[in-house]
Amino acid sequence: MKALNIARKFLREISREPSLLALIVLIPLAFLGITAFAYSEPYQKTYVLWISGDESGDLGLSEAIAAARYPDGPSVFDVEMIDDSQEANAALEARQIVAYLEVDVDAEGKLEATVNGDALNNRFYRASVILDEILFQHADRIAGRTTPIEIVEERYAPSGPSNEFDYYAPGMIVFALLMLIPQTAMLVGRESRWGTLRRLRLSRVRSGEILLGISLAQLVIAVILVLVLLLVAMALGYHNNGSPLLAAIVSLAISLSAIGIGLVVGCFVENDSQAVNLGSTATMLGVFVSGAFFPMTSPTLFTFLDHSITLFDFFPATHGLLALQQVLNDGAAFPDIAFRLGATLLLSLLYLVLGVIFFGRRKLRGENIPLR
Repeated sequence: MKALNIARKFLREISREPSLLALIVLIPLAFLGITAFAYSEPYQKTYVLWISGDESGDLGLSEAIAAARYPDGPSVFDVEMIDDSQEANAALEARQIVAYLEVDVDAEGKLEATVNGDALNNRFYRASVILDEILFQHADRIAGRTTPIEIVEERYAPSGPSNEFDYYAPGMIVFALLMLIPQTAMLVGRESRWGTLRRLRLSRVRSGEILLGISLAQLVIAVILVLVLLLVAMALGYHNNGSPLLAAIVSLAISLSAIGIGLVVGCFVENDSQAVNLGSTATMLGVFVSGAFFPMTSPTLFTFLDHSITLFDFFPATHGLLALQQVLNDGAAFPDIAFRLGATLLLSLLYLVLGVIFFGRRKLRGENIPLR
């Protein structure tokens, strides 16, 4: 009962500062909007490719490129033959085309192909990988070489991501949940600055009850964050293929880790400014390590229950992000994410226990409680 009263107290305080709550919601929404704008193109996009050269002497290369298809049928390239290289370079600068291919045959009859494109253009990066594969296969056919291995590409999940935004949207939810770290730390630091902890201590409230109240209040905020971001993501074109209930369970597990880390951080700060600075540092570290913004690789340390455990897997959000992606993007059921969800919960509980220990020693025992 005491924990519920403390949770109600913190929720009232947060409600009196709508700017703080809006900041926690608006920053992830801004990143979500940027991601939707930048990565909403479908995976199977047809790229505009211009080719210049002697069409009769290119040994069928232009036809091979035009005949390239995705596994589901759409053409990979929209090929157009041109003669003016200056016009092609101007089109590249204006990003009207994704690449420009110069084809020539030397005096010995060897085919020469030069690919021109903007290396900073994400479309060119993806298209050039496919184009290089076509060029190598065509070179093997001309030389009469056979490919020892035939590679057939199939989607790992028929209901998987339709574009890159689908892949990155769960990461934005994790980012939003990790934003609870500085807010939780600030609540603890504020209680220390206001001297509220001394009064709570005199009322014989246990450290576990105080932290449980803070955690319950933050869980309410976490539910709001997940609902808002998921609804906005779907409005921006996100394709949800999984169970919203299971996604909510995974999100709450991730939020527990953020709350636990925030409690630990809050035990080492004395005011709001320190809490925001140190908490934001912990947030960004968790965001990058978990792969919420982009995939991160780390060495495998050992294997446990047929799962490779890396250095970054000791952060709860790393497991939580993978579980959330599996649920929302691939439609995974509970058995499919049981290991990742269990790891997230166990690591989150570890941080919560550490928060209780540090809070009891550094705050309620009077070491850092202000005298006035």
